[in-house]
Amino acid sequence: MKSYLSLWKKLFLCFVFSSYALVLYAQQPVSGRVSAGDTSLPGVIVYIKGTSVNTQTDNNGRFSINAPKGASLTFSLMGYRSKEVSVNNRSTINVELEPTTQGLGEVVVVGYGTQKRKDLTGSISSLNASAYKDQPVLNASSALQGRVAGVSVANSSGAPGGAVKIRIRGANSINASNDPLYVIDGVALSSIGIQDINVNDIASMEVLKDASATAIYGSRGANGVIIITTKNGKAGTTHIEYNGFLSSNKPMKKYKLLDAVAYAQQANHIAGSAVFADPSSYAGKGTNWQDLIFHTGVTQNHQLSVSGGTEKSRYYISGYYVNQSGLLVNTNQEKYALRANLDSKLSNKVSIGLGIFATHTNSHNNGDIGSKGNPVTAALAWAPTEPVYDSGAQYNRFAVSPIWSNPYMTIKERKSDNSANSAVVNGRLKYDITDWLSFNVNVGLDMNNTRNAYLNNDWISPGNPGSGQSYLENYTLQNSNSLTFHKKFNEKHDLTVMGIVEETSSKYNTFTAAGSGLTSTSNGYYNLGLNTSQGISSAYTNWALLSYVGRASYTFNDKYLITATYRADGSSKFQSTANKWGYFPSIGVGWRLSEEQFIKDLGIFSNMKLRGSWGITGNQSINPYSSLGLLNGVQYSYGTTTLYQGYLLGSPSNPDLKWETTKQTDIGMDVGLLGGRLNITADYYNKRTKDLLLQVPIASYDGGGTMYKNVGEINNKGFEIFVDIAAIQQHDFSWTATINASAYRNKVVSLGKDSILYRPIIGGGLINTNIQVVKTGQPLGAFYLVPWQGVYSSDNNGFKAGDNHYTDVSGNGSIGYEDRVIAGSALPKFQWGFNNNFRYKHLELNVFVQASHGNKIFNATYAGIAAPTSDVKYPTLAESANYFTSKNTGAVWADPASKTNRSYVESTQYLQDGSYVRLKNVSLSYTLEKRATRFADIRFTLSAQNIYTITKYKGYDPEATSTSATSDADAGIDLGAYPSPRTITFGVNISL
Repeated sequence: MKSYLSLWKKLFLCFVFSSYALVLYAQQPVSGRVSAGDTSLPGVIVYIKGTSVNTQTDNNGRFSINAPKGASLTFSLMGYRSKEVSVNNRSTINVELEPTTQGLGEVVVVGYGTQKRKDLTGSISSLNASAYKDQPVLNASSALQGRVAGVSVANSSGAPGGAVKIRIRGANSINASNDPLYVIDGVALSSIGIQDINVNDIASMEVLKDASATAIYGSRGANGVIIITTKNGKAGTTHIEYNGFLSSNKPMKKYKLLDAVAYAQQANHIAGSAVFADPSSYAGKGTNWQDLIFHTGVTQNHQLSVSGGTEKSRYYISGYYVNQSGLLVNTNQEKYALRANLDSKLSNKVSIGLGIFATHTNSHNNGDIGSKGNPVTAALAWAPTEPVYDSGAQYNRFAVSPIWSNPYMTIKERKSDNSANSAVVNGRLKYDITDWLSFNVNVGLDMNNTRNAYLNNDWISPGNPGSGQSYLENYTLQNSNSLTFHKKFNEKHDLTVMGIVEETSSKYNTFTAAGSGLTSTSNGYYNLGLNTSQGISSAYTNWALLSYVGRASYTFNDKYLITATYRADGSSKFQSTANKWGYFPSIGVGWRLSEEQFIKDLGIFSNMKLRGSWGITGNQSINPYSSLGLLNGVQYSYGTTTLYQGYLLGSPSNPDLKWETTKQTDIGMDVGLLGGRLNITADYYNKRTKDLLLQVPIASYDGGGTMYKNVGEINNKGFEIFVDIAAIQQHDFSWTATINASAYRNKVVSLGKDSILYRPIIGGGLINTNIQVVKTGQPLGAFYLVPWQGVYSSDNNGFKAGDNHYTDVSGNGSIGYEDRVIAGSALPKFQWGFNNNFRYKHLELNVFVQASHGNKIFNATYAGIAAPTSDVKYPTLAESANYFTSKNTGAVWADPASKTNRSYVESTQYLQDGSYVRLKNVSLSYTLEKRATRFADIRFTLSAQNIYTITKYKGYDPEATSTSATSDADAGIDLGAYPSPRTITFGVNISL
């Protein structure tokens, strides 16, 4: 009986499962169309998931397949992201695929509007957020680095929130700004920078490079334009997404220094006496100052976003938090951000939008520390024989060498805090007057309120502690009004005409109070009245810009393209009415050769377009009132104990000061091969900037100082190429890659009546003369140094064996600063990036390599620890032990004990090759799909950044510099620059 029951149970189970299978796998015909935008996609492979059954779309992008009602279909095509769709008992399924390469139908954001990529005549590069999704980037500049041809990005400082230098097609100006214009959702930023924008909110970035693309921004487009479009909600169900990562940050390398024994022995040799009675007694002892100031930093990043809406109203809301501790002890930054993008269609003709972004940042000790004796240089120079503390908690303030303060004391005791509140608010209105005429209004405000505060206690400022605070307010208001006409005629003529009126106003206000002789440090920097000596200062500026713009784009038969732009800008920064206005025309033409029958007959090209453009852009990036005659405040006591306010003549008036202008010519070619799987864009450009806004020195007999004049000319020319390839695109495996390369040359053509301008001395005391100049015929950032040839191996013309061998350029029989020559430039000549994405089923691997070549770096950090100077009596560099002796005549270093030797820090001995190739990112990701987790798609990522660097540079980081990120005339000097870290990161993305 039991056996019969068991048999019936088995039969019943078989019946249930068979019925389920019949329901699940009941075949039904499914048909539909696969497209990308308005374009049908032929050759798309349509799989029934989990089976070998498949078909392909025809020339019209249509398919038909018999599939079970509960099955899933996978759509796959080379150059497009695969897509999986559930049948759900449907008989018709239409699918739109997203290209992994830049498609011709892709809509590109251009100045004050959009265009299809196939209709562009200018040089514009696009960067989608998907290109860096597996790299834990904290700012938009990191996302751009190495991924866009013609764009140079250098992390000048590795400090949390540190400065970044971005240049598009080189540097145009000497004194005026070379930073590109950043436009976010139609608002041109003035009060805040790209570092303040939350990179997780960015949907795409467009880089406008040639004059045809940038001239519509006129006076603000000479250095290129980066247009940032933030994310918006999409109609449909609510989408919730969490992005987070945790990083561990360590130094990429450290200097090799003498241990305590070797240091003591070399100090005795240099001094010629027993500075250290028994160097061997330091065996196994000593202080590693590098290990004390550097530590493992931790970064945590969290973002939560909610988006969705209906066909009439859409929203995107996000919150962001990041906490980053720096490589250097006692440095960190904390940032909070909130964004809300709201869009609503009020009627068939009227739509409105509102974007709000606000951020709060707290930074601790992240200011520029690139100066002589800062903790980085001091940690390398301080004697390893010295202890950190004299006794107990009392710092060892003074060392046998150098003369600088205890680096660990400095980095632990200093207190410098920055608190900033930034916001960008913009409102948009679009009114479609007819189907071919629309009116747009965009009103935007970007603002920044910053407080800086410091406290110098007795350890930092012995016997004279002090404190101070400063407040800064910057508000920029912009109103843009545009009228756009767009109409097609007879299916062959496509015309777009736009007229724009724009107003911009910016106000800046700052107040500073500081003092010394602080009677008590217990209140920190909150009670400045406790300073016995006090001082206050304030400043205010206000500038405005009024602009009129016109642009017309015409396409004939989808083959021949022309775009013309004209912009007139009136700036309050110039005095005379004639000079206030600048006029900036441009024209771009294009020929879509791939639409010609003789090209179609070749059957090779999916796209071929020849482009050419010419135009003029301007630069007015100088401080307001720079053209006016100014007075400088001064205080004098007249022999009494009371200070009286007075004034001295400052910079003289120059009513003739006018716009700095840049003329640029660009010739480009866009080529698509292998059915759009291989896309190549190449450009040659030539930029000539004249009437430079240059600070010209005034002779001492005329009162001294400087004044702005329109003097000089600079030329930039170069070649850039971008290759985007979908190398392999199969059902389970794909490999896509992008390669970009840029080669360019910068040259100072003219400086007016001068041929050379000396740049300010950096690191005075260690560096005692100008080591950089601006010279005609040379690039910006040129080094001016005494040529060093090595060490004399024997006596020669009055120089002793073992002394440094310098070149007597002047021929006067002696060595001095008169022998300085141009010895290279800080500007790179060639840069490239190679980004690879591999996908196998649910695994993805990203490998990104970035490189820069042809630039020089003056390693003042290295110089300060390599040979005796007035600041550093005894060198600490391990290499310095290889000095000349009678038994070591092939030594690299001069005998540091020589009484006849003279060492010039300002020589080519310390000029090093700054070229590098860096494995920037390697990341491995795995995705758990929603059908596995039952509630969300979850993506796990393990990655590493700055993993390995190939370079001849001997410092910490070939990217880091102690010069300002805003300057290109002063560049490439490493004087204790804050290095970037090597990072290991674990990230999680949860998408509901």
